[in-house]
Amino acid sequence: MNKKLGESMMETIFNIFLPFDGDDRCDQALYVAHNTTLHDEAAISFLQGRVEEDFLNASRVQLAKPFTRETYYAHCRIGDGHHLYDEVFQAASAPVDPLFVTSIVINGKVRVDVSGHHGDPNFYLIPEVVGDAHMDDWLLKYREGNALNLSRLIHDDYFLGVKLTFNAKLYVSSLKLLLSCIDSISYIDFGDQKTPTFIGWLRKYADLTKVGVTPEELWELRNGVLHMTNLDSRQVTRKKVRRISIRIGGEGGTAADGIYYFNFYSLIQVFAAALQTWLASYNTDREKFAAFVERYDKTISDSRQLWRPVESAK
Repeated sequence: MNKKLGESMMETIFNIFLPFDGDDRCDQALYVAHNTTLHDEAAISFLQGRVEEDFLNASRVQLAKPFTRETYYAHCRIGDGHHLYDEVFQAASAPVDPLFVTSIVINGKVRVDVSGHHGDPNFYLIPEVVGDAHMDDWLLKYREGNALNLSRLIHDDYFLGVKLTFNAKLYVSSLKLLLSCIDSISYIDFGDQKTPTFIGWLRKYADLTKVGVTPEELWELRNGVLHMTNLDSRQVTRKKVRRISIRIGGEGGTAADGIYYFNFYSLIQVFAAALQTWLASYNTDREKFAAFVERYDKTISDSRQLWRPVESAK
């Protein structure tokens, strides 16, 4: 729901319904308009009390851009979920900043599990959703004023583990974490695609010339190391891609016994620079940030654990 401050005067308020199909996609919205002089809280209660009745008598508007429920929730967390169905307000000739209540419709029935406001980033973690459990919400934890410290978020969730294992001389473990991090970051940036986003992300953001390897070679190293903890991916064993591995210390790379050894620390530095370039791309693209929120909400992290009292754990 959205709530605006205003005096008690005649205004048009709206009950809006978003029906999601079997694929959890919404391609149309329904609405009922009411004229009232009720103040905001009373108007919201009025709309909530008429949800079932209004749904049966609602007008239908086809949406130009269908969206999934996950996309809708992500946009709600950053305060612009209602823009996904702006066609409703246009069709209804709504005033600027109208008061409205939005309800989700699943399998033809209005579903109301919990009530919240657009722009409440902690929507998923309110007591009605998680009960007596507790978990830090990354969207709140890393907020600094009106901005979000994405650099610190990525550092804590991914880069910290790479540094800790490297400094502990657990180099293979550090390599695994770094390659897995590229997997995660590339998914967050590009979404789920048929071609490896790992390669696409490195091509777009990383300058690997200092390391002396290609995105394709790192991808095959990733396949061998993460799946089998060896260097022999299918493409490497077929001699389609050069066999590479890491070295610690020294400058540049060296070749021995059919393996090219690159400086692992150089790769970490190059990846850190690529991260900064990638994060900077979110400063100018609001739609890209909404996709970031949607995909990041699916990630898990050592710094983001759900704590539940033992007696109530199931």
